[in-house]
Amino acid sequence: MNVGIFVRVSVIDKKNKESPEIHEARARMFASSKGWNVSRVYVLPGVSGKTTLNQLETQKMLRDIKAGIIEGIIFSKLARLARNTEELLFYSKYFQEHNASLISLSESIDTSTSSGRLFYTMISAMGQWERENNLERMLASIETRRSLGKFTGGTVSYGFKIVDAKVVINEDEAPVRRLMFDLFLEHQRMSTVARKLNEKGYRTRKNKPWSDTTVRRLLKNTDAKGIRRFNYKAPVTKDNPLGLKPQSEWEYLKCPKIIGEKKWESVNVVIREQEKGSINKQPLNKRIHLFTNIIKCQRGHKMSIQSKSERYTCKECKYGIGKDDLEDIFLTRLKQFLKSNDELNEYNKSNAIEIQIKEGEIEFAESKLNKAQMRLDKLVELNLSGEIPTIGFKKHYEPIFLKTEQLRLNVKDLRLELEALQNAKSSFNEIATKSLEFYNNWEDLDRAEKRSIIESITTEIIFNNKTIKFKMKKIAPLSSLELGKNGQHYGTILLHGEKLQKL
Repeated sequence: MNVGIFVRVSVIDKKNKESPEIHEARARMFASSKGWNVSRVYVLPGVSGKTTLNQLETQKMLRDIKAGIIEGIIFSKLARLARNTEELLFYSKYFQEHNASLISLSESIDTSTSSGRLFYTMISAMGQWERENNLERMLASIETRRSLGKFTGGTVSYGFKIVDAKVVINEDEAPVRRLMFDLFLEHQRMSTVARKLNEKGYRTRKNKPWSDTTVRRLLKNTDAKGIRRFNYKAPVTKDNPLGLKPQSEWEYLKCPKIIGEKKWESVNVVIREQEKGSINKQPLNKRIHLFTNIIKCQRGHKMSIQSKSERYTCKECKYGIGKDDLEDIFLTRLKQFLKSNDELNEYNKSNAIEIQIKEGEIEFAESKLNKAQMRLDKLVELNLSGEIPTIGFKKHYEPIFLKTEQLRLNVKDLRLELEALQNAKSSFNEIATKSLEFYNNWEDLDRAEKRSIIESITTEIIFNNKTIKFKMKKIAPLSSLELGKNGQHYGTILLHGEKLQKL
């Protein structure tokens, strides 16, 4: 009988010095004792047994079975073939359909017999059960460690370290983390904070220069004020490029404080205001054109102006548009919005809907906060009455307290957002009128002022060599809703060669 040998060695096996050669030699000796001819060897080094079916070597093996090149497969034990019942049963059925045998050396299984097939099925199910049971025990252990305030894996941010499975202050890094907050309160610019830190010779944990992105992340992280988040990461997908779970699923634990809550809140109030679209008043770098980093091609590539050129060009798609033409089209779209009663009315309607949604969010959040506060009060009452001993009180009280504090912060943020929306609604007509005057005087503005306007109201501009689509943030009022009849504000203008025609 012509047989093949299936060898899968995991990373753990490699550490235990179990090489593929050892498994192959063992299988060859067994085949020799049976008088079988080994015609194929399939090796999967360092592959997890959770799923083996889609591996290239596995698919090659299945094709050889189907073609009749081999009549059976020898492997060390079932766990080498796969670790989940579904795949093991698939192998059994597939081999049976093609009159081939599965031969496990450790379990003494040969599926060419009825007893061998029965035993194979039972062992497969037991292996799956053991795997799932181990996972349950691991998760239970993590929850226990978490309830005791112990570290449960992962990494800690700059300023902290792990000592004896606990998160503690890193005395070498914490002063730099504190300095970030002081520098930001003084300058209110992420790039300035990063530059100041680099000038002082400070480097990140990976010994790299500080960037404004890293500074922003550390300033916004709640662990600086003593609340460390967990259960917030999710797999990175096309629909979830940041790899984050919904914020409602995030959980929090206490940790040592690097700064006080008051200073953390002062910094983050400024950050929130900046992120809501306040106009960037920093002087414009002379090398940056009006629509740099804003205009993109339909494939998402950024379009830029090369030296001695007057056109925004996509290097990949090989087409472009004149910078003066783009500026004229941009102004046309803005004025069209400001002079259109339909669009202005739609904007007001969208703003009213947004306020209603935000009020509902606040009502729901306050309901959850009240329930959490009632649970805290009840726990205190039980402790005072002796029904919950003081020794075990912290275990019950602390998780709910942290959740309550997070809900309180959430309500505070929602109220700030609602206030901005209400202010926008009440002042919309006045702002729209002033904005129209502002855009009518466009030619009198310097480039830095024009760039600030574009940045503050435009998310991106998409150009495909035939049409231009403007995706606007908000004209003047603050609102998270886009503008337009269908909930999104796209102004589309067709290009016929060099001639522009407004729709």
